[in-house]
This record gives sequence, structure tokens and C-alpha cells, in this order.
Amino acid sequence: MNKITSRGIADETVFTEAEIEFIQAHMRDDVSQLMLRAKHFKDIDIKKLGTQIQSRQKALKKLPEWSANPKLIFPPALSVEQCSSEATARYKATLMSGEDLIDVTGGMGVDCYYMHQNFDYVQYFEEQPNVAETAKFNFKQLGASNIRVYAQDSIEKLKHEPACADWIYADPARRNAKQEKVVLLSDCTPDIVENLPVLFESSPNILLKTSPLLDIDLAAKTLVNLKEVHVIGYEGECKELLFVLTKDWISDLFDIKVRIIKASGEVISKLDLTRESERLTSVEYARPLKYLYEPHAAILKAGAFRTVCHAYSLSKLSIHSQLYTSQELRTDFPGRTFEVIAICKPDIREISQYIEGDKAHLTVRNFPAKSEELRKKWKLKDGGKYYLFATTFSNKIKGIIVTVKPD
Repeated sequence: MNKITSRGIADETVFTEAEIEFIQAHMRDDVSQLMLRAKHFKDIDIKKLGTQIQSRQKALKKLPEWSANPKLIFPPALSVEQCSSEATARYKATLMSGEDLIDVTGGMGVDCYYMHQNFDYVQYFEEQPNVAETAKFNFKQLGASNIRVYAQDSIEKLKHEPACADWIYADPARRNAKQEKVVLLSDCTPDIVENLPVLFESSPNILLKTSPLLDIDLAAKTLVNLKEVHVIGYEGECKELLFVLTKDWISDLFDIKVRIIKASGEVISKLDLTRESERLTSVEYARPLKYLYEPHAAILKAGAFRTVCHAYSLSKLSIHSQLYTSQELRTDFPGRTFEVIAICKPDIREISQYIEGDKAHLTVRNFPAKSEELRKKWKLKDGGKYYLFATTFSNKIKGIIVTVKPD
């Protein structure tokens, strides 16, 4: 029976049928408890299988298609946490198509797998041999026969042997040699900005994935061929920033596309803007009306503060609050929606008249105190049906908006 070795993975299979059955049978178990009972399982490598169980547990929601395949090999749980979700990978796949794709930062291969379906031929590059061999094995199990795996440095390869591809995909590692997180593009590996000339020798189009923490405008100053930025929202969070680079694009202007997606990768809400259109969009200000709106994190990341106000016919509470209001309910608003119960002074005695007990959710927006400080001061526990917003109105008066979720 072929096994994992220090040099890679054999081409046929990795787990015995008994090991696969063990993994599936213990998918819901506490892995640490399994480790403690290791001596009770004869002829079973609990350490190896425990690692697989732990990783698959992380992947159950994030990678449902991969999790459903019992023959796939999963990397350590941390790698699963860092890889793209199936939802975002499916969305990225809609942005590219053609004959040839080069993935210069292969990794686990989730993005590459979903992208391969839109191309005739795909080249996957990964410097770590074990990672590359694992991806090769998984691609075979998944039926992705048009992906060719290279266990080597993609940049060095393309420097000496330029290719001819329709698209290049890059997701540079966001950890340094000490495994500390980095955000700046120049600190990622490989340095895509420095190597843009090399990449453009092999393809006119590049899709670059980065951390959602990256400053969009700062990155735009270094990515001279930037055509579009896709700000991806999923399940209430801003998950990724995607930069579309085109070789013949020489303008300083770029489009920002906010895309909120569901598990299938399908877009459920979108908002398009440029920095110029955002600046020129007019906004009305008002005190809280019947409904209050808190934008999705992806909208806030994109800086679409005026655009979202105009797109959904809302008024803004103040220039810096990023909270919005309307008299009529907008059920299609991309974010959280609340019904306003009362507007109070920042005084727990007044707030207590509108909430039951000492429990409420608390959000601070443009207010000179942190939520933890207010909770401690007011002896307020988290939870319950009431949602409090501490903010500053357009007349610079500070207040607390008491709300509930609308029926």
C-alpha cells in the first residue's frame, strides 16, 4: 500500500480503506481526545489520521465539495484556514477564461481547481514538493486532468522560459520567514509588484488576490496596470481583495466592484464605483428615522460611503458615522437592518427605559469611547434582542440609538 513519504505522495492512493472509514467515522470527534486514546486503536496511526480529521473539520463548511470526497489529502488545519473558501474560489473562476492559465502560487490548489474548468490547459506552480505532490494527487481524485503540476519557483521558471497564457493567477504568501503575518504587497512572497514585468511577458492579464487588510489606494499606487479591484464579501465579512491587472491598461483610474456572494459563488449584491464617482456623489444627512442600516464590511472596505447612500436612497447620520437611515424599509440593503425604537443620551438610566434587563448588543460608530468601556461603565452584558448604536449625529450631538431587528 502506498503511503505519504518525506519526498511526496505516491500516484495511486494514500489511505487504506480502513483508514478512510476511521476518518469518516470520527469526523465529529474531539481530536485531542482521540490522541489520548491512541493505544486503544490497533494498527491505526492516530497522529496521521488525527491531523486529517482536524483539517477536514475546518473544511466542512469552507470546502464542502472537497470535504465530501473521502480520498482527498488535507494539509494541516492552519493551511485550511488560510486557503480560499469554495465560495470565493468559485467567484474568482467567473473572472477568467481562455485557453491557458498559470497559477504561480499553487498552495493547496483550491483556486486552481475551480479556475481550471474555464481553461483548456492549466499550469500550477508550487515551490514546496510535498505541497505540490499533494495537490497533484487531489487534482487527480477530483478529475482535473488538464492541470499540470510543477514543483518549482514559478518566477524563476518564467524569467528563463516565458510562457504564452491568457491569464496568470497569483496569491502571494502573506507570512514572512518567521511565519508572522504581513500585509504590504512588497512583504509578500513572491513580490508581485517587483516581478510584474516578468509576469506580463507571459500573459497580458493578471488576477492578484490579497488580504482584505491591504490598503486599496496604497496598493493602487504600486500596481500601475490596475484596471479593477473586486472587494469580496461573504457571510458578513470582507474576505478578499482581487486586483485585475491588464498589460495595456495605462490609466490611473480603476473601477471598484463590491461583490457580496453566497456559498455557490453567485453574487447576491453588487455595487460599482470609482474614487471620482464616490467623491462626486451627493448625500443627505438626517437624524435616525424609522430604520437604521449598517453596511456590509465589504462596502466599508471599498470606501463606498456615499455610493451606497445614493444607490439605496438613504440618508446618512453624519459624515463619519457610516450609519444610514430611511423612513421606508429597504429589504435589499447589503448589510444589517434595524428598526429604531428610541434615541437616547449616552446615559444608562435613559437607555434602561427601552431595553429589558441588562443585556444588549452594542456597536460604536464615530463615538469617543470603545464598546468595552461603555459596557463596563453601564454594567451591560452582551446579547438579547436589543441593538444599541453609540454614534455622533450630523449636528455633532452624541447619542445612543436603541434598535431591534425588524419583523
